[in-house]
Amino acid sequence: MTRTDNVKRNLIFNMIKFATQLVLQFVLRTVLIYTMGAEYIGLNGLFTNIFAFLNLAELGIGSAIVFSMYKPIAENNVEKVKALQNLYKKFYLIIAGVVFVLGVAITPFLQVFIKDNVSVINIYILFLMYLINTLVGYFSAHKRSLLFAHQRNDIENKARTISLFGMTVIQIVVLLLTKNYYLFFTINILFTILECILIHIWANKLYPEINGKSQPIDVKTKKEITKNVAALSLHKIGSAVVFSTDNILVSAFFGVVVLGAYSNYYLIITSLISIFSLFSNAITGSAGNLVASSTTDYVYSKFKTVNFMFAYLSAFSTICLICLFQPFISVWTGGGVYLLNFSTVILICLSFYLSRIRTGVSLFKDVTGLYWQDRWKPIAESLVNLGVSIVLGYFMGINGIFIGTIVSTLVAPFWVEPYVLYKHYFKRSVKDYFKRYVLDFVIMIGACAICYLVCGLIPDGNIWLLIAKFAVCMALSNGLLILAYFKTKEFKELWQMAKNIIGKIFRRKTPASNVVESVTVNSENPTNNQDENNN
Repeated sequence: MTRTDNVKRNLIFNMIKFATQLVLQFVLRTVLIYTMGAEYIGLNGLFTNIFAFLNLAELGIGSAIVFSMYKPIAENNVEKVKALQNLYKKFYLIIAGVVFVLGVAITPFLQVFIKDNVSVINIYILFLMYLINTLVGYFSAHKRSLLFAHQRNDIENKARTISLFGMTVIQIVVLLLTKNYYLFFTINILFTILECILIHIWANKLYPEINGKSQPIDVKTKKEITKNVAALSLHKIGSAVVFSTDNILVSAFFGVVVLGAYSNYYLIITSLISIFSLFSNAITGSAGNLVASSTTDYVYSKFKTVNFMFAYLSAFSTICLICLFQPFISVWTGGGVYLLNFSTVILICLSFYLSRIRTGVSLFKDVTGLYWQDRWKPIAESLVNLGVSIVLGYFMGINGIFIGTIVSTLVAPFWVEPYVLYKHYFKRSVKDYFKRYVLDFVIMIGACAICYLVCGLIPDGNIWLLIAKFAVCMALSNGLLILAYFKTKEFKELWQMAKNIIGKIFRRKTPASNVVESVTVNSENPTNNQDENNN
């Protein structure tokens, strides 16, 4: 299939997975809130973030090997792909062993991360169950990478959707009938195993030629992977510190009940992040193929469109969060202990915006293999994040923790990531990027202020008022953003892409176009024959 077809297919299945996951997550979280309470929700958030640190044992090996697969797949070099797969499998067996040892070693010290005493459940047994669930996932990691590099994200999405649906339905029944959290999480483990089995079966069916023994990896590829892993290990450490310490610090400073309240906000944030992943995962494989077979100028034209798409999504999502977060939490959970101060909500939303608007830059930086060039960025970011969050968290409370995350973003990735991409791959000045960034931020702030004032005219109270506020926010925010951007080339390309995808869903014929290879009257024509063949 062409890159166009792959992007469309992956995007459609990503949407199906996201819709299913979003509904099931909120239904399950609602049942947890009303049957188990804030302590269980807080423990779930804490353990999830602890395992994000333990997963540092992966050291970026997966990303490095997936990047190494793009070119041999584009060249149909089966033997090299097979060799990379076998290397990946060996690495992950070792990683699983390391994570197991680290998990067992940290178990006796869990109370260090929890301010208050938890009497509702044995935290040590529960933690070991989380460990088992994490280890199971490693045994299908090499097959997932194969699907991802071949632009077949839809296969993983099918497996995930089937597993998630069955798991959630059974877990809800178990909670309502038994309120037994051990049994609840045992079901999680069983369905993780099922998902891994489905991934193996489908990957083997699609790519049987990849199975079996392979030739050793050539010296040049080994050096490239080693260099990328060295750089990616620093990126992994930085990401874990920045995105996984908030929950741990909230638990350590304020207890699992406060963490349980924040976890509900964080669930909404992660649901929105899933939307961004929905698009980025659908695009990444095709973008990697594009970089491997196209001119830099052509890639740059597509990057600008992708970057605009994520800027638009970031602005729209942030506006909706500011206007709807508090009334939604109040209606959903009943408020009370589950409601954070609005100043905290503002900081959470700003942190979300600053992290998501960089999605386009991060995506293209990854598929161009620029891991080494900014290897020290995540270390600086993580040190600033941890230091500022601890100090301000002590003196300012929970707001200080989120200010630390915002400050660390502005200190490092805000300017380093685009600088590296523009200097080392596009060979262009980064000034145009920052000019557009400032413009996008100003538009977001202006649209947000107008939407918040208008939505404030609708009182809070019940589900119907919330729906009315949601409808006004959706319509007004999109209207303001479209008014600001409708004349730009990037908006026109995205509009054409949207019509194309909708046409495919309803079996209508529309001009070939996609977010990586949009073809409009004013777009650049590819100068590489490979681009013409893949459109």
